[in-house]
Amino acid sequence: MSQSLSLSSAVLAASVGAAVLYATLVRSRPSVWRMTIKTCSTALLAAVVMVEGGPLRLAGALALGSLGDAFLAWDDETSFFRGLASFLAAHLLYIAVFTHGKTEVHIFWALLTSSGWRAAAAGSLALLVPTMVALLLPRLGQALRAPVVVYSLTIFVMAFSALTLDSPHVVAGALMFTASDSILAADRFLVAPTSPHKPWMQHAVWVLYYAGQFLIAMGFLALQTSGL
Repeated sequence: MSQSLSLSSAVLAASVGAAVLYATLVRSRPSVWRMTIKTCSTALLAAVVMVEGGPLRLAGALALGSLGDAFLAWDDETSFFRGLASFLAAHLLYIAVFTHGKTEVHIFWALLTSSGWRAAAAGSLALLVPTMVALLLPRLGQALRAPVVVYSLTIFVMAFSALTLDSPHVVAGALMFTASDSILAADRFLVAPTSPHKPWMQHAVWVLYYAGQFLIAMGFLALQTSGL
């Protein structure tokens, strides 16, 4: 038990270290080194889940996230499509983990309205996602429109399903992930290349994304340990 805890702590420290290092490389030119550091941060979170005996679907979602990180470390359109597909698959696994057999609509509704902050978060998501889609569609080429709409709906369901869990950490992580994706979409498609806002937006994307993945992983492992 102590050996497992020591190993997971070491892997977790390596993950955080990689994430901090990548934060210094966010605006540097794409390179294999930059891609490797970015990918390792989330891949090591998946390793922590495996070491701690967490759900395979949770580890799979994190692993797919690291694959998406590898693709999005490059700037070409093909890599963007592949990254989008990787994260779409990751969100589907997150939905499966978060719902955990809760498929009836009335159960979701009861959970979402069980407290004011959950209802407020759900309402904010219900406004954010369609607003982002409406802003993005006129800026997207024909080939990107359907994938972006499908992806947006999927992350909407992922965040909604996280709201039904009794874990502030998982909820915060899912909302951070959603915010990160929204800022990424704005940075890529809505903001001019010369905008002075790009530096803070690109750093915010990474901080919110990694913090979100970290909180989801650690929060769900804590839920599992408590037996909830």
